Amino acid sequence: MKRIFVPLSLALFACYGSSARADDASCKSGPHPLPAGYEGWSNPSSLNAATQADGLPASTLTLGHAAKIHLAHTPEVHFAQRPAEPGGSVSYSGMVAFEVPKDGTYRVMLPNKTWIDVLGGTAPASSTHHQHGPDCSGIRKMVDFSLKTGTYILQLAGSGQQDIPVMVSAVP
Repeated sequence: MKRIFVPLSLALFACYGSSARADDASCKSGPHPLPAGYEGWSNPSSLNAATQADGLPASTLTLGHAAKIHLAHTPEVHFAQRPAEPGGSVSYSGMVAFEVPKDGTYRVMLPNKTWIDVLGGTAPASSTHHQHGPDCSGIRKMVDFSLKTGTYILQLAGSGQQDIPVMVSAVP
């Protein structure tokens, strides 16, 4: 059984590897149209992340529109609540606010593995779903949250990049 398993595993890995390279090549061939509901990702505005709670009024995301968020060095950020994965001294972090106009599911989209917390009170909201973004979109991480009407803080922690696009949108 081991003799069959090892070659089969290698064959599956080789197929996966070659299809991943093909996908990478097709993504580099030029701009790709985004699926419905993701159009706001393609033209981000600029936004500086807050480094403490009193800076949040000047750091507000608009639902359905991406913002290229300029993060601070993590040691300079005084989080509203300590993230479970705050990142190290060479990473980047920050906070932005967003408004939820009605109860529903909202999706946070990022280009990398930056840690996110959505705060709407004393405890972080629990995520309900995690997935990757559409092929060739630049969206690598999507996390859904069931949220009530109100104002929320999106904490971004441990990013390897100082400037990252972020979008929050309602899930139909």
